[in-house]
Amino acid sequence: MAYHPPKSILEVLQKIEYEEALPVGDPRYVDTQEARGSEQTFSVLARKFVWDPATNAFFAPNDKHVLFFGHIGSGKTTELRRYMGKFDKSKRFYVVEVDVLAKLDRNNLQYSEVLMAMAESLLERLVADGHTLADDALDPVRNWFTRAETTNSVSREASAEIKAGASAKGGIPGLINLFASFTAAFKTGASQKTEWRQQIRNRFTTLAAAFNGLIRGAEEALRQSGRAERIIFLIDGTDKMRGEDTQQFFVLDAEQLLAIQTFAIYTAPLHLKYDGRLGGKLDADMVLPMIKLQTRDGEPWPPGWSALRELLLLRADRSVFEPGTAGDAQIDRLVEHSGGHPRELLRLLRLCCEMANTYIDAGVVDRAVKQLASDYRRFLKPADYTLLVEIDRQPAHGGNDERAQELLYRLALLEYNDGAWRRSHPAVRTLDGYALAAKASQTPLPG
Repeated sequence: MAYHPPKSILEVLQKIEYEEALPVGDPRYVDTQEARGSEQTFSVLARKFVWDPATNAFFAPNDKHVLFFGHIGSGKTTELRRYMGKFDKSKRFYVVEVDVLAKLDRNNLQYSEVLMAMAESLLERLVADGHTLADDALDPVRNWFTRAETTNSVSREASAEIKAGASAKGGIPGLINLFASFTAAFKTGASQKTEWRQQIRNRFTTLAAAFNGLIRGAEEALRQSGRAERIIFLIDGTDKMRGEDTQQFFVLDAEQLLAIQTFAIYTAPLHLKYDGRLGGKLDADMVLPMIKLQTRDGEPWPPGWSALRELLLLRADRSVFEPGTAGDAQIDRLVEHSGGHPRELLRLLRLCCEMANTYIDAGVVDRAVKQLASDYRRFLKPADYTLLVEIDRQPAHGGNDERAQELLYRLALLEYNDGAWRRSHPAVRTLDGYALAAKASQTPLPG
C-alpha cells in the first residue's frame, strides 16, 4: 500500500515519535548523505572492519569496537540501520541490533547489563532465523550462572531465577529465558541489579571467556550454513545515558567492553568525543555530521534545505500548512529554526500541531519557535550566551571547554562537517540573552 502523509493535524501530532529510528524500507526515510556532507561515512565504517563493499573482499580483524558519534536525535540509528543492512546482505556479517532502551534502564546503565542484553539479542536472532548451537558453545555461559547461584552472595530470589531459567527449556530457548530474567531484573530490580553487577565484576574473566565462546560457536554455525563469517553488534541507545553513566561505560569500563572479542558499534553522544579521556582504547573516529543549511561562510546549502523539507512533508501533508506561498514560507521557517537537526524539526512540528486550529500559519510558527526557545532559556546562563556569540562570530572549531561540551550535549550548540565548524541553535539566537550578549560585543555577527 502506498504511503500518504497524514492530512489531519491531530494525526500528525499522534504519529510524532522522538525516539523512533526508522527501520530499513520505511517510506518516511530521506537520504541525507549530501545534506550532511557524509558521502564517505559508510565506506569509512566498512573499512573499520576491513571490508570492501565494492568487491566484498574481507580480511576480518580479531575484534573491533567502534563508537559512532553524533548529536542526540540527529539520526544515527536510522543511518546505522541502513549501513548494517548492507553489511548483513554481504553474507560477511550477521548483524545483531541491541536496543538498550527497550531492554534496560537508560538512567542506570553499566557494561554488565549491556553484555547480558547482547547475549540475549544474539540468541533471539539465531532462534528467529532457525539456527541452532551445539551444547559445547552454550555450556560455559550456563555453567557460569550455575556457579554464581551456589555463592552465598546470591539472593534466594536471584537463585530461583537461575534455576527456573536453566531448567525451563534446553538449548538456546533456555538461555534466552535466563538472560531475559536478568535484563528484566536489571531494568526494574534495584537490589538484584546491585547484586549481579558485583557478581559480574568479581567473576568477569570467566564470564567474558564464556561469552566469547558463545560468539565463536555462533560464528562457526553461521559459517557452516553459508550465512555469514562474523557477528557484528549494533548497540543502540548508549548515546542517551546520563553523564556519569556515559563516563563509567565508555571510559572507566572500556577494558571490560574490549574483553569481548567481537565486532560492535555503539551509538555515542557527541560531547564524549571531546572529553579527552577515551584514551584510544575504543575506536572513536566516526561522526555522523549534522544536516547543514549553510556553509561555514554563511552561504545557503540547498541539499540540506531540500532534505529537511522532504523529511517534514513526509510527516505532515502539505495541506496541513497555510495554502499558497505563505505556507511554503512557514515550512522554510520551521526548517531554518531547526538548525538542521531532525529531532528539533519534529519538536517544532509537534508544537505547531498543539497550537494550530485550521492549519499551520505564520502566527502558529511564531509561537512554536518562542516555545522551543524558552526551553533553552531555562538552562542557559549569561556566560553561555557570551560563549555562543563568540562561536558564531568565529565558527571554525577552536577547541572545547567543559561548558562547550555541555552546550553540545543540550543542543544549544550545533556542530557541522565532522566538527569543522559550529554554530548556536537558531532558536537560541531569538532570545533576549543572546541579543544582549551580541550587543555587548564590538564585532558584528555574521549573516
